[in-house]
Amino acid sequence: MMATAGAVLNAERIKLTTLRSPLWATVAAAVLSFGLSALQASVAYDYARLTVPDAALGVAVFGVPVLMVVSAMTVTGEYRSGLIATTFMATPHRTLVFCAKALVAAVFSALSAAVMVVGSVLVARLVADPGVGDALTPAATAGFVAAIALYAAPAAVLGVGVATLLRHTAGAVTVLLLWPLLIEPLLANLPGRGWQIGPYLPFANMFRFLDVQWLFPEFAMHWGGPGSLGYFTAVVATVFVAALITVNRRDT
Repeated sequence: MMATAGAVLNAERIKLTTLRSPLWATVAAAVLSFGLSALQASVAYDYARLTVPDAALGVAVFGVPVLMVVSAMTVTGEYRSGLIATTFMATPHRTLVFCAKALVAAVFSALSAAVMVVGSVLVARLVADPGVGDALTPAATAGFVAAIALYAAPAAVLGVGVATLLRHTAGAVTVLLLWPLLIEPLLANLPGRGWQIGPYLPFANMFRFLDVQWLFPEFAMHWGGPGSLGYFTAVVATVFVAALITVNRRDT
């Protein structure tokens, strides 16, 4: 069983790292993150010094959602091409197949997001005026790298789960991009109701965990930073378990 699991993991790694579209999407996300970092650094000044979460805002807001889409494409691409039937013939244990996909996607996303954070901080230090980027220290960067990796890994699993449930690229991409970038900010800012809904929004919890200021107002959270990470992880686990149950009941 261990050899089989290793072979399946290796197969999923090869699929992800040899396709051009996931790699190009990751590069595009990195370029966007670096561009936003340069913009943030260019407008910072002495009385509003740049922090690591500010410099890496693009990674949290745009980079990780794109990595979720990349993770989803590892599933929808196989369904679109019909390769999924061959995968199931080679490995009838469907739970193993999708757990391998999720693990490979999680590691890839965590490493990619970590590299994006480091690159964003370096760009910000180059662009910022003297003294403005003093808070961009190696220690602060390392702490945020760890935090963003803890965000990107389960987010990738969420991407695999959503794609497994929907099976179609357009649907999965729509859900994975609109959920954090539009739906949750709208719900969080509903007049008279946002403060009630906000603490239960998964991505709002992750932005609180990262201490990144985005489109979410300040909520009175029911738990601290670790609790927000745990809540997000629980939501991801629920979606992924539902995906595993569904894929094991389908014919293909």
